[in-house]
Amino acid sequence: MSPIVPLTQEPHALIETSTSDDQANIHRATESANFRTTSTSFLESRMLRWIAAALMLALLAWMMFFSEKSSEPSNSLSTSSPAPLNGTELLVRAYKIPDPNTSGTGQRSFSGTLQARYQSLLGFRVAGKIVQRLVEVGDRVKKGQVLFKLDPTDYDLQLQVAQADLEAAKSQLVQIEAEERRLSDLRKTRSASQSDHDLAVAARDTARSRLQAAINREMLARNKREYADLVADQDGLVTRLMAEIGQVTSAGQPVAQWVHGTELEAVVSVPESMQQSLKDSQASVEFWSKPGLRIPCKLREISPVADPASRTYDARFTLIDPPGELSIGMTANVVIYRNEDDGFSIPMGAIAQSQGEPIVWRILDQGRVESVTVQIVKYGSQYATVRGTLGPGDQIVSAGVQRIDPQCKVRVWQDNL
Repeated sequence: MSPIVPLTQEPHALIETSTSDDQANIHRATESANFRTTSTSFLESRMLRWIAAALMLALLAWMMFFSEKSSEPSNSLSTSSPAPLNGTELLVRAYKIPDPNTSGTGQRSFSGTLQARYQSLLGFRVAGKIVQRLVEVGDRVKKGQVLFKLDPTDYDLQLQVAQADLEAAKSQLVQIEAEERRLSDLRKTRSASQSDHDLAVAARDTARSRLQAAINREMLARNKREYADLVADQDGLVTRLMAEIGQVTSAGQPVAQWVHGTELEAVVSVPESMQQSLKDSQASVEFWSKPGLRIPCKLREISPVADPASRTYDARFTLIDPPGELSIGMTANVVIYRNEDDGFSIPMGAIAQSQGEPIVWRILDQGRVESVTVQIVKYGSQYATVRGTLGPGDQIVSAGVQRIDPQCKVRVWQDNL
């Protein structure tokens, strides 16, 4: 409605007033429309955010619901029995425990040489020049047989001198004893003094002592003469000669090496880790030059000191009833058999757990299985050494142990090669 304009106002002023009012009304209407548009846009954007959040929550809840549903079977499988209890036959792989005495898994071998238990170096007990050598390497000698001879000239002379001294001492003793007897008779008639008789008794005792010394010197000279011949004191075998005719040797210098006795030994070097276990182990000796010949042996001694170069210990095994065809120095192979107390070597996959203890599944007749508690001695890269009530020839499950229980049956996988 137009405002009341005074009558005195001019007509063109009235027209301008009406125009300005209309513009103001139009501006207010435009601002009101813009405000309503802005409010509507703001409400629509907030509504979209709430809808998006609701959709995301619904999607998250849907994912959580189906993830719980999908995890329920795996949880039930993990908590339930690992194998069906209705007698279902399971396909597994098996491992047969080998016999350590016939397979290489339970034994170790060491190479060495065959030697005699008793071997020594021979030498003269006196010095001299060798004039005869009566043996060769490899000769078997008898007790009392002469091996070497020295030049006996000097020892013969010494023996002759000793024998002459002995005869002189005997003659002197006879004379002094006769003098002592005469003075003893004169002393009874008081024709000789006591001092003269005492001097005669002392001279007699001295002559007797000189005679005994002469006898000993004669024995020494005779022994030296005998020592000029090197004689074997028992049966043996000459293995080495270290002197020849014309050589001058000193007392005790070795001139030959020999072995005596019938006992033979295989000498090998063993590592430090087996130094203690050898004492209770069984062993046998094989020979490269005689295939098929196996002789039982037993440990006689092991060196307490390691070799400074190889850091190994020398072990000597005595052969039990060796044949006579063996020769000293032959290449011997000592086989050490595993002791049953050392345990059995089985695959790592064969070990399972039952109530916190390691077990293995032994396969019985008709596919039945039983659990056997074992004690793990040591672990390896692929095998473990265990102790338990297992024996050579037993079959145990080596793969698939997680699916087995005492009530199920198994069928061994056979590789078709």
